[in-house]
Amino acid sequence: MTPEPDAVGGIVRGASPAKPAAVAATTTPAASPARATPVRPHFAIEFGPFVSTAEAQRVERSLGEAGYSSVRTRKPAGSAIYAVLIDRVLTTREAKTLAAALRAQGLGDAVIVSRDPVVLRVGAPLVLRGAVELAGRLRAAGHRVRIAAQPGEASALFIRHGAYASREAAEAKRRELGQLDLPANQVVQVR
Repeated sequence: MTPEPDAVGGIVRGASPAKPAAVAATTTPAASPARATPVRPHFAIEFGPFVSTAEAQRVERSLGEAGYSSVRTRKPAGSAIYAVLIDRVLTTREAKTLAAALRAQGLGDAVIVSRDPVVLRVGAPLVLRGAVELAGRLRAAGHRVRIAAQPGEASALFIRHGAYASREAAEAKRRELGQLDLPANQVVQVR
């Protein structure tokens, strides 16, 4: 009986216990550099960027409830971060009352960042788009706000779903996911 190479690593099966198993390197396609299979790109559906963890978690939860797996990543956004400030507050007491009212209205947590003059920062520092959106919601609720650049660099969260062999397959799944109440997404090529 002639021993045959195993599918994993070319190990010869059926070799005598007294003799070590031989490696059939010349007959195993994976061992031959000339026959190496080129790495083909694959595609995924990417949601984001998200400036808040809560927003990213909502998308992850929606995908999970619909039976889809996802992966969350954080990438440097390569941009500055901005704070949404309310700085026309007369006293610390007034600032604390305003912070409680903002929280009750669902507009976010506010913290006092300066006492002379009294300045409130609403939410955490955000990338510019997120700061503009938050400032718009605050203005719509009747608050006078400003946006100010902060030291540091922003990072953003992304949610990815799938590993599709072709852009067409990923686009078809993207259209299917469009039926869910999810934010805009795009097909991206993954290495």
